[in-house]
Amino acid sequence: MKAVIVLAILFAIGVIVLMYKREEDTQKMVFSFFILLTIISFAVIGNVMRSVMPLFLAHVIALIISYGGLIYYIFKDKTQWILWLLPLATLVLYFLIAWIGNKHIIWFS
Repeated sequence: MKAVIVLAILFAIGVIVLMYKREEDTQKMVFSFFILLTIISFAVIGNVMRSVMPLFLAHVIALIISYGGLIYYIFKDKTQWILWLLPLATLVLYFLIAWIGNKHIIWFS
């Protein structure tokens, strides 16, 4: 599984660089690298969700969908903000569940 993740990241970097050499659009290349780093950051931060396995699996699926949105952006040059923000939504949901579960809200206790 880790090898597939590393290969997917290398594939994305390779496609970004090849598309840059073909189109010579520096702004698109920098933006693509920024989105890739954001997806990788969401993947690393998402490891805290392993305690809630269904939500963690939803987060992994959201990461795969956002990676697909990145590849779509590289080839079609159409931004897919909702796809890139899906992992953030699962992280926010996890922190809300953890916050409520720890009874920090007075009317839930």
